[in-house]
Parts: sequence; C-alpha cells; structure tokens
Amino acid sequence: MRKVAALLQCALLLVSCTSTAPKETAANLNDEIKSLGYDSLALPSTAYGPGSLVTSVKGSGFIPPLKLTYLCNPEYTHVPPAIVDQAATSETSGKLTGSFQLDATTLAKLGLGAKLSYIRSVTIKLSNVTVEQLAFDDLASVRSQLGPDCKAIVSDFSKRSLAFQTKQAIRADVTYSVQLNKGASAEIKGLVVQALTAAFGGSVQSDSGLTATGKGLFYGLVLTPV
Repeated sequence: MRKVAALLQCALLLVSCTSTAPKETAANLNDEIKSLGYDSLALPSTAYGPGSLVTSVKGSGFIPPLKLTYLCNPEYTHVPPAIVDQAATSETSGKLTGSFQLDATTLAKLGLGAKLSYIRSVTIKLSNVTVEQLAFDDLASVRSQLGPDCKAIVSDFSKRSLAFQTKQAIRADVTYSVQLNKGASAEIKGLVVQALTAAFGGSVQSDSGLTATGKGLFYGLVLTPV
C-alpha cells in the first residue's frame, strides 16, 4: 500500500507540474529560419542580398545569427536582378506566418539591451515573404567582373576560408510590436521605438504607438564559399 500511495503522490506531482508550466506564446524566428535551411542575420537588413561578397565581422565568426560585412562595395559590383523562387517562397511564407518572439540576445543586438528591464516582450509579424536567389553562373559572373582591388581582397579572404557569396535569401516586410512593463514612462517608450528605428536606418518608419515597420529586409541567407 505504501508503494501504491507513493506512486500516486508522484503522479499527482507530475500532473501538477505539467498543468502549471507556462506555454510559449510565440515561436522563435531564428529557429524557424534554421529549419528552412538558412542562417539568420543578427540584424535584418536590406544589405547582403544574393550576389553579395561578404565575410563575418571580426570576432563574431560564422555561427548564426550572422554579423556580416561587405568584402566589396556593392555599388561597384555588377549583380543581376535576383530570381524569385516561387516554390521556396510558398513553403517559406507558410512557415513564417504568425507571430514570433524575440529573445534577449536579439533585443540587445537591436540596441535595446539597456532597456530590457522595461520591456515585457517584443513580437514580430512578417508579410510579403519571398525567397530570392541567383544561379551559380550568375554568381561567377559577378566575381569575374570585379575590379583588381576587390579581386585581391576576395582572394586574400578566400585563402583563409573567410570569403562567401550570398546564394539565396529570405526577404520580407516586418512589423515589430513592443509591450512594456507597467510604470514605463513616455520617455522610455520613445527610446524603445527610437532604438528599433535606429537598428534599420531609413528603412523603418515608426508610428505614435510602440510599433515599427521595415520594408524588404533580409532575414535568412544561404552563403556559398568563394
């Protein structure tokens, strides 16, 4: 009887624990991007699209979320218009529909680290999701037309396995919604929206509430070594 009673008590404790455990209110965007076969960017941006010659920011490595910088100025590289992959767009759009929660690491990279104590959550919604890519011959054409200085830089980084070119990218419009803890002042609200806007430069417009929108930002990349 004592064994039975002990087992019943353990079962009741297990039910209690599982029934009161908090539920996720939104999925993690970086996890979804990874499941689709892409590396997420630390800061979504209009930069580093298909054809771009890039390397990682010194010290950050190539572990997602990626922090990248250009090897060659895109103003002087001849990149053809990207091809929209309709099948991949349909799959990706279906996966990225809904709300996603941003974690503390991502918020810090958005410039919100000092304000985390005032923030309850930041969720984002994606729309107009497309998958853009270039064929391998297009990528080779971009490299063949580089100037001598850029060719030398790419060659140097390539010898150290640090030169990459963007093959494919997820692009989307986004709306950020911020929920603050009670007691946050109007000044704090303004600083939070300002930080979100600053993270994306002129590509973001904020309204009078705690939202910010960005147009045509890259969220996930497939890089190929050069």
